[in-house]
Amino acid sequence: MNIEQSVLPNGLRVVSVNLPGFDSAAVGAFVKAGARNETEANNGIAHFLEHMAFKGTRTRTSLQIAAEIEMLGSNINAFTSHDQTAYFVTGLKSTIAQSVEILGDVLTASNFEPKEIEIEKGVILQEIRRAADNPSHVAYDGYGTTAYPDQPLGRPILGPASIIEGVTREHFTAFVAEHYFAENMVVVGTGDFAHADFVAMVGAHFAVLPSHSTPVVAAPARYVGGDVRNTEKDFEQVTILLGLQSVPETDPTVYAHKLLARALGGGMSSPLFQEVREKRGLVYAVSAYSDHGGDHGDFVMYAGTTAKHVPDLIQVACEQIVKTTQGVTTQDLTRARNSMLVNLATAKEKPFTLARSIANSLFEHGKVIPPAEAMRAVEAVTLDDVRQAARVVVASNPTVSVVGPVPEMDYHGTVKAALAA
Repeated sequence: MNIEQSVLPNGLRVVSVNLPGFDSAAVGAFVKAGARNETEANNGIAHFLEHMAFKGTRTRTSLQIAAEIEMLGSNINAFTSHDQTAYFVTGLKSTIAQSVEILGDVLTASNFEPKEIEIEKGVILQEIRRAADNPSHVAYDGYGTTAYPDQPLGRPILGPASIIEGVTREHFTAFVAEHYFAENMVVVGTGDFAHADFVAMVGAHFAVLPSHSTPVVAAPARYVGGDVRNTEKDFEQVTILLGLQSVPETDPTVYAHKLLARALGGGMSSPLFQEVREKRGLVYAVSAYSDHGGDHGDFVMYAGTTAKHVPDLIQVACEQIVKTTQGVTTQDLTRARNSMLVNLATAKEKPFTLARSIANSLFEHGKVIPPAEAMRAVEAVTLDDVRQAARVVVASNPTVSVVGPVPEMDYHGTVKAALAA
């Protein structure tokens, strides 16, 4: 695997990863702009814009975009997070030039026709309603607004229906003008092709992107914590997210925090799964994970249970979290480490996963961090490192998001007391 980088005259970064012998390939155009770059008045515009990019350009209708991609046997898609928006094509290495050309078209020549905007509003509103019917989605939205209140990082990516209904073409053109410029983007290609050829393709179709001398800076994350309870829908089961503040992706201890989450609740042999489900039968699903951005991090336990089991679930889960402050076992750290190493190793065999990882490292670290470098960092984490990471997260203010048929109570206080015991 050979990684090469270039910068186009307009400031657009271009990265290629040569994967000898691969017949598949991926191209991704990543924009360092997502829901975090919105205001309260245009919440949801980044995600809506992602939809509109495929609704027609100056040279292609939405049907022509889909038909051209599908005739190649490829897949075109996009996603929006709080920190970025990504547009990508996966297909054969023999069609890489067409992939770059179509991506360049949708990112530099979208029409944003009012008629298409009105049609797509209906699609987005259906997506919002669908999310409201999903207790996990509701719980995650509640977690965001509680852990990061009154700031873009905590707002739902889809935005509220009331704002979506009022979106006009000017909302899209303004957001594009502010965020979709060359220095705020990176194009990554992964597959068996030459770097010089890929740079030439990207230059031919992305050179029209404007340059901005002033970078876009999102408001810094401000973790708060607390609790939120949502009983609006008639769900039978209770969904619980119990979160604690972790460290940013750029923190030197981040891999210890990632391994802590996997050691505690990653897999069926993990202490959390064994104590909560296997020994007590309190849940169907339970796990722990960590999530890290450029300036924030969260350590989260997820579980689904019945209302009567909620107090016991909270107590047992907190006991297991507290135990990690005294140290995880060598067996649990080995399991967590090997799990992460397998994920990093297989990322090298998945063209788009690899492209996304490279874009993330460029946005968060300002440089490419290859999987091999990340693997070395994972292997260097010690038991003491994980124990110290546990002490850091347990010392933070908890966030609890509860969705389902549960009574009103002080969930935040209950968790805080259990963690302090």
